[in-house]
Amino acid sequence: MHSDRPQSVSRDTTGNDDTTDADDAPLSVGVVSDDGFAATVASAIVAKLPDHARIDGQRREIRVSRASVPLPPTATGAAPLGQWLASVKADADYDIVLCVSEVPRRLGSRPVIAETRDGTTGALYVPSFGTLAVRRRAVSAALAVLHELIEADDSSRPPRRYFESRWASSDSEEGDEVLLTSSIFGRIRLVSGMIRCNRPWRLVPTLSGALAAASAASAFGVFYASIWQMAASMSLGRLAMIGLTAVIAMTVWVIFPNGLWERRSFRSSTIDRWMYNAATVGTVLTGALCMYALLFAVVLGSAAVVISPEFLAMQIGRTATLGDYFSLAWLAASLGTVAGAVGSSVADREDILGATYGHRELIRRRSATSSS
Repeated sequence: MHSDRPQSVSRDTTGNDDTTDADDAPLSVGVVSDDGFAATVASAIVAKLPDHARIDGQRREIRVSRASVPLPPTATGAAPLGQWLASVKADADYDIVLCVSEVPRRLGSRPVIAETRDGTTGALYVPSFGTLAVRRRAVSAALAVLHELIEADDSSRPPRRYFESRWASSDSEEGDEVLLTSSIFGRIRLVSGMIRCNRPWRLVPTLSGALAAASAASAFGVFYASIWQMAASMSLGRLAMIGLTAVIAMTVWVIFPNGLWERRSFRSSTIDRWMYNAATVGTVLTGALCMYALLFAVVLGSAAVVISPEFLAMQIGRTATLGDYFSLAWLAASLGTVAGAVGSSVADREDILGATYGHRELIRRRSATSSS
């Protein structure tokens, strides 16, 4: 039995070797998610789940369906499995439900990759997969969870150990299990995964005002010889320090005036608060670096077109090299980024929130703002 909801996309595959009786009816598996990056990961999981498995020595057909089930915001931002399952069962009756969430979850100090509940429900927490090969990692974890739930034969079940993680009892009293990763590297990967879910490159078009201000200020580097001379006299270390200062200035200017830094009044858990603040800093910093790289490329291209090597050599008093053009673009982009930080204050806060948080956290923040 799979969902008749219009937004669901089903992939049904029928076995052709064995006739099944009522006890061997196909298993219906629903892969559900919220919107955002989790939906992309869920689609990748649907495409890779098997169409059959061996259970008690018998071949059992598996029918996989995809559904988008939005959840209302919660006070902590978490996505409780019980609430999610109730939302799913209101529209469909799956044998197995796999929930894919972009909300981070931890058990004590250890991040949770996945968990099983009641023998019929599993959840995958996308941030725990980090930033690289997220879809591949998520598919591997989904296969492990599915085979745990259906109790597939050992010959067809993936190993219980998933990378450097292990199955353990959850914090509930119902005998459920969670797939835990290491506490140190797992937390680093969890925060980097939160940054990946936020898709920080979306911050660049949001800060169009800052980019315009930065481009205007960087134009001085192309047309004013004093900046050429200054850049030519600077060491790589000094240029790097100026560039780093500029990017940090942009990051701070976006975070604090727009109220992105969380305080105790917003999130009571100290660990979760620092985890989200670290993800916010990483998201905005990555977005600022993307803008800086774009600005650098524009200034470098403009300088190469406008300034001839002979004229540049006359101004700096020696033969101009490619390194001089890079130094010029580096300094000009840094100065422009500082000017752009001021321009970022005119950006709409709602747009900045949308570009710096995943879908689930954005809904929660909007809800908190409207209720206050």
